[in-house]
Amino acid sequence: MPAPAVPLRSLPGEYVIARFPVGADITPVLTALVASASLMSVTRTDQEISIVCDVIVAPSAAELDGPWRALYAAGPIPFGLTGVVASLVGPLAEIGCPVFVVSTFDGDILMTPSDRHAEASTALEDAGHTIDA
Repeated sequence: MPAPAVPLRSLPGEYVIARFPVGADITPVLTALVASASLMSVTRTDQEISIVCDVIVAPSAAELDGPWRALYAAGPIPFGLTGVVASLVGPLAEIGCPVFVVSTFDGDILMTPSDRHAEASTALEDAGHTIDA
């Protein structure tokens, strides 16, 4: 079965991935981000707390990686549809481009380093995906 072609929307701005120790009190950070961030994602595991947010509101107390650019595969994408993330990550793996993926209930956010965004976009379009700037 061929990988699905996915329409992508380029999200404005640049983003960071912030890492906090698992025991950190991030309540003040989250309060500030919810009020100001256009894109924010929080993931907690038994090892860490990761927050994706706009570089402009990056939490200073965190270990940061970035800047990254984001492409949104907006949905809703049915949970039973397989191969969506693979179809996005595969072309980028072929060109050696790092990725960070955040999934939501409705879609997937594919992030690439800002300095590789144009190259990543070209690879995705060459693989059959469309990008709406």
